[in-house]
Amino acid sequence: MNVNPVLLKELKVKMRGWRAVGIITVYLAILALVAVFFLITTASDMYTSIINPELAVSSYTLLSIFQFALILFIVPALTAGAISGEREKQTLDLLLSTSMSPLSIIIGKLFASLSHIILLIVASLPIFSMIFMFGGISLVELLQLMGFYIATSIMIGSIGMFFSTYFRKTTVANVLTYGAVAFLTLGTLFLTLFYFEVILHSWNQNNLSYIMYINPVTGFSSVLLEQLGRGNFDFLIGLDYNNTKHFFMKPWMINIVIDMIFSAFLIWLSAMKLNPLKHKAVRRKTIKKSL
Repeated sequence: MNVNPVLLKELKVKMRGWRAVGIITVYLAILALVAVFFLITTASDMYTSIINPELAVSSYTLLSIFQFALILFIVPALTAGAISGEREKQTLDLLLSTSMSPLSIIIGKLFASLSHIILLIVASLPIFSMIFMFGGISLVELLQLMGFYIATSIMIGSIGMFFSTYFRKTTVANVLTYGAVAFLTLGTLFLTLFYFEVILHSWNQNNLSYIMYINPVTGFSSVLLEQLGRGNFDFLIGLDYNNTKHFFMKPWMINIVIDMIFSAFLIWLSAMKLNPLKHKAVRRKTIKKSL
């Protein structure tokens, strides 16, 4: 089995010290405290002989929101400096001189940067399992949520890789990546509200905003609402259930498909920008025109 050399090298470096172990330990400790609080609260109720599934669902929802917020805030910082950091350290030319293609370098850097987040998501499965054992959430629904987390992480990571490739400074790439994430989460919501209130001068259940399908919060909320037994998306602006039920896919499925297409496009653009042969071809064309 051939493993991406960049990914293999980065993983060895990242996992060699105590930093990765410390991050995982602290993160799992926080999640475990929430789960233990749930167990203690349940055990302290001496008047009931059964465990209330609603409490388990509430704990599951809290852990899910916490992990989703972690992805939105941490992934941009992990990926925005992947390529620009190599430029600042003056090691990018050495990386490009290897036999690896620019696409392999981009993919390796992307998943190496996301390794911590993906590892945290996978490592949190046992803690989530402590909750779904008491009812309310099934194993399939838990894996469904984890899959959505990974798809969202790849999409946000692709944005960070794109800006890291096109801009030389890590600071600039960081700011632009967080700005893009803010637009996807808050900007699309603002545009939808502006469209309903200013242009249509009405906001009712017959209105539908397709731009909300690219909002990761929409996909996350759709997953949770479906798992909690609520098939109604009324509170999701522009995504009323009566208007979306005729689609073959549910909002979170559409969101994942859009994320994957968008990620593939950004990865391709990043690889094209990183390709040194492209720049040589442009220079040759410029020289020929000047002659």
